[in-house]
Amino acid sequence: MDQGRRSEPLELIAVIFFGLILKLFAGRNSLTEDGIMLPGYDEYYHMRRIVHGAGSFPDVLWFDSYLNYPHGLSISWPPLFDQISAALCIILGQNTRAGVEMTAAFVPVVIGLLALVVVYYMMRELFDHRVALLSSIMAALAPYYLLYTMVAATDHHSLEVFLQLLSLLFLILAVSRPRRRWLFASAGGVALAALAYTWQGADVYLGAYLLIAAVALSLELRDGSPLRVAPTLLAAFLLALLLVLPYRDTLWMSPSFLGLAAILAALAIMLALAHLLARRGASWKAFPLAILVASLALILLSRPLGGLFGLESLIRMGLGYIWGGGMIGLIGEAEPLIYSMETFSQVMFSWLGLNILLSLAGAAATMIYLRGVKGERRQALLLFLMWAVYSLVLTFGQSRFLYLSTIYMGILISILAFYILDNLKKSWEGKKAPRALAAAFILVLVLPTAIGAISFAQNTPPAVAGDWYESLLWLKENSNTTSFYADPREAPEYSVMSWWDYGNWILYLSERAVVANNFQSGVEDAVRFYLTESESEAARIMDSRGARYVFADYSIAYGKLASLAEWGGEDVNSYMLREDRGDQVSLIPTEKFFNTTLGRLYLVDGTGMGRFRLIYESQTLLGGNPGKSKVKIFQYVPGALLRIHASPDQKAGALLNMSSNRERKFVYVNQATWNGDVLELRVPYSTEKSYETHALDPYLVFSGNEAGVKTQMVEVSEEDVLLGRSIDITF
Repeated sequence: MDQGRRSEPLELIAVIFFGLILKLFAGRNSLTEDGIMLPGYDEYYHMRRIVHGAGSFPDVLWFDSYLNYPHGLSISWPPLFDQISAALCIILGQNTRAGVEMTAAFVPVVIGLLALVVVYYMMRELFDHRVALLSSIMAALAPYYLLYTMVAATDHHSLEVFLQLLSLLFLILAVSRPRRRWLFASAGGVALAALAYTWQGADVYLGAYLLIAAVALSLELRDGSPLRVAPTLLAAFLLALLLVLPYRDTLWMSPSFLGLAAILAALAIMLALAHLLARRGASWKAFPLAILVASLALILLSRPLGGLFGLESLIRMGLGYIWGGGMIGLIGEAEPLIYSMETFSQVMFSWLGLNILLSLAGAAATMIYLRGVKGERRQALLLFLMWAVYSLVLTFGQSRFLYLSTIYMGILISILAFYILDNLKKSWEGKKAPRALAAAFILVLVLPTAIGAISFAQNTPPAVAGDWYESLLWLKENSNTTSFYADPREAPEYSVMSWWDYGNWILYLSERAVVANNFQSGVEDAVRFYLTESESEAARIMDSRGARYVFADYSIAYGKLASLAEWGGEDVNSYMLREDRGDQVSLIPTEKFFNTTLGRLYLVDGTGMGRFRLIYESQTLLGGNPGKSKVKIFQYVPGALLRIHASPDQKAGALLNMSSNRERKFVYVNQATWNGDVLELRVPYSTEKSYETHALDPYLVFSGNEAGVKTQMVEVSEEDVLLGRSIDITF
């Protein structure tokens, strides 16, 4: 990286090309013969909004009757990412669903490449071309951001991170180049407003600048230097507030508007206080002390004073984003990075843990640089350093922020690399360091990030691929089409019950309304449904939610059960026993789990239930021998009522030999109960072949006691099942 013959633009272009190849490679599995298969979960709802927006631009899908059925749900996602994607589709003339999907799939790639450019010029401004080049390479390798900027990762987080970096770049330029301060501050304000138009949680980023301003003002007062950082931030936040003003009362913008207004007021107060202390010649220590006391008083008094115009809820929401401890066991990405000794060892004895340690060393090196510079560059470097450290704090609070902090880790490691190399060069008394040695040293520092990137790029098949994808398409083709899918202002005819993780998949790929989805709407009823031990309670929930189909899969039963139990306030150990057999851990369902709706559906195909029938199972078998299909779909029906005329001392039931769509043979059995007049039981299957999963024989209905048993073969029509007809049987 010596000067010699070199071209910085060509170097940057090479990094961009490298980033492009990496993002295409990482997302290769999303490019299928049938079109785009999105990699995760939230991407499917973004794509729903993008498809809608491409057909009705600039209108945005703000209410969706296909969510939280039958109530519908107002969408709280800010629209900028979806609108940018939809606008690009329109510009390129893509108006079919396949065309929109293909075009939108490359939007995060472009955004990710632009982020590399921002990182390069940020470090070029603060350091030199060497740090800038290595930092941009590390940003291209950042594993967690790679997941959000690879092909088909149509999630707003790619744009969220880019805008955070862009706003910081402009604010650094505003501080380091005083002649164009207000121009760059204005650009920073536009980027901050765009961030608010991208992510509802933007306040967690915006609030960082309050801390930065407080530290910067303290240091400026201590050194007797001009107050530059706070006025720059004040101008940027004022413009940002004006730009979001038109949507201040909306569900999706009000938190950011309140945050911007509160931060703007706090900045003005801090700046006024700093000027007052400077005029009076007071000790600089009075400023941070006053800020600390005022902050604590504001937090403590926000509730007694009636929330101070929503300030209490704003503080609570901000703290919730910074520390996601309340989400442990509920939402994986919102959990703290380390919350137990087990997670501590998992993180710290990993490549990520090594990168965290190296980045902390890089922060220390940056602090040493900070001491050696003065004026505008010192203030600009402080802006960067505090944001880099803040990103690490966010990540320890919620692991989701790895998509941001791994970029800053890469930058800090790049700073560390050249700090060490420059000091080694000095120790060699001006002798030129061997290029091979320098390259090897840098390679060692880059290696943990590169290994993470390669690992993520090699193992990123779409989560829906395989059994789930096939099952969702099967449901779409084998269930009645519902109304208003493209214009979801009115409630459709029915919904599908599933765990919330799968809601967006069902909505987009099966084009059916859902009870619960990835916004966690409807999750309480989903928990009650799956964990109830009463079929009548399960039926009540299905009726209240207008649900006709139910998904049960291996992952819900054995992987996500802990989350269900946590949501339902239950102990997961009451449902599953853990057995350690050497290197293998087995989960053994308890009787309590067998009695739940989830257990009865997934483990025994609905045997003993009168209103749920298996209609489809996927091809992959998991767990045990024989295994269970990975995904099962059940239909909720009224069920035919078999009325068996026998004396009260008799026991009666029905048995039906079945074959699944995979030609797996199983037996449906149900037992009758005495209702005061006759023995009754409901059966969900007809003896006609209405699905590939079908009866092999008529029902074998039996009745008897110790004196003997009588049997009778009974045919049940599909109409009997769907209309809930009664069938009288006399022995």
